Amino acid sequence: MIAAFCVAALLPDAAPAQTPSPGQAPRRKAIVYRSYGSPDVLRLEEIEKPVPDDNQVLVRVRAVSLNPLDWHYMRGTPYFARAEMGLRNPKVTRLGVDFAGTVESVGRSVTRFKPGDDVFGGRTGALAEYVTVREDRAIALKPANVTFEQAAAVPIAAITALQGLRDKGNLQPGQKVLINGASGGVGTFAVQIAKSFGADVTGVCSTRNVEMVRSIGADRVIDYTREDFTQGEQRYDLILDNVGNRSLRETLRALNPRGKYVMVGGPTGRWIAPMPRAFRALVLSRFVTQDMSMMLAELNQNDLNVLRDLMQAGKVKPVVDRRYRLSDVSEALRYLEQGHARGKVVVTLEPGSDATPVRASLPANPESAAGSDLVVLALVALAVLLPIVAALALNRRFQRRNRGKRPYRWGYYVAIQSFIAGLGLAALVEPGAGVVIVCGVVYAVLAWFFALRHHWAWIALTILSLNPVAWIINFIYLRKRWAEDSPAATPTL
Repeated sequence: MIAAFCVAALLPDAAPAQTPSPGQAPRRKAIVYRSYGSPDVLRLEEIEKPVPDDNQVLVRVRAVSLNPLDWHYMRGTPYFARAEMGLRNPKVTRLGVDFAGTVESVGRSVTRFKPGDDVFGGRTGALAEYVTVREDRAIALKPANVTFEQAAAVPIAAITALQGLRDKGNLQPGQKVLINGASGGVGTFAVQIAKSFGADVTGVCSTRNVEMVRSIGADRVIDYTREDFTQGEQRYDLILDNVGNRSLRETLRALNPRGKYVMVGGPTGRWIAPMPRAFRALVLSRFVTQDMSMMLAELNQNDLNVLRDLMQAGKVKPVVDRRYRLSDVSEALRYLEQGHARGKVVVTLEPGSDATPVRASLPANPESAAGSDLVVLALVALAVLLPIVAALALNRRFQRRNRGKRPYRWGYYVAIQSFIAGLGLAALVEPGAGVVIVCGVVYAVLAWFFALRHHWAWIALTILSLNPVAWIINFIYLRKRWAEDSPAATPTL
């Protein structure tokens, strides 16, 4: 498998543009990408116009909003997610989820929508002139008092805020809630939804966004450039964290003893972020009275209808920062990646517009394809192959000194892997460099005594491997090796 992966990493990408032939079905424009990388990999191409199935509606898209999800898919990060997205190249070559538009036609079995209805919702590949959506999925009627651009801003961001506050946070009227990152896409919705629930809302944002956050309903606004909310006297019943710019231990100080911390966003990275922070929150919540968790939004029709009613009642009004044309999606994503958007970034599609294609450079850039794959291979070699080689070398040394005894390979391998796992676990929990060093020393000492066949070191390393499978295998393995070392098994001279 590793050899095949190495060969695949060196193969060139082929992404020819689609050229319609005479008599072909109607074609419409859409954003397409066939390799991971910067916004330069995006292309505006003509694709076949979708035809709705019996239970689908065909929507003429008028506006699409962008989310961090889009640029993560575009860049193929974090890398561990490529197991689902596609190892070297994206499995799904279309971008965009949030859309708003007008129903053009419906399938034979559709009863909830009809041609001419203005709708909004979520569908993969929304950055296109047309999308098809099942009538029972994430699609709802657009409120008459909001524009297509505002409606397109809603699905992912607003549902994330709603489910984070209502479902994960169990927010109740009168409770004090803090929204960290209150000026972003999720944050602007969270402030307004929390107010509609009757909560006392504090928003955290930068200086330039203080007035905007206050204008959408926040009772109090903290400028994080001047004040650290974790150092204040105020304690909150719920913290919805869209940023993750404070350590979990600091954040705990701002929570009531039975408060809840809901992680929506956090530090981003190429490899596994934000999973380490989510893992630390899960571990830490087992040792404190506060509840700490991470949530992922689930797009569904019921919650879209809840948000529609809130917008219709004037309790929630989407905040749109910038607007771009479909041909300028690459620039829109560059702006979104900077992390300074106030509210949502929206792409508008004018009916009948003839936008020029997005400039594209399809050859792999330094952040994608072979470069990242080779780094992954290096890490695999370090974490898997190196312990095997070391185990074989140590086993050979053991057999030279203890002729006649059974091989010791598995034991050495478990010892080395336990050492690596211990360092990795310490780094994930993020207790500080000193603790990581101490952890490394402890595992190294255990591994040394393990190599000398001290039974207590065998037991300690087996337990500290934190792997139930290793526990079972080692239990069987240790019994056999200990039996060989016992006095009854040692021949007398």
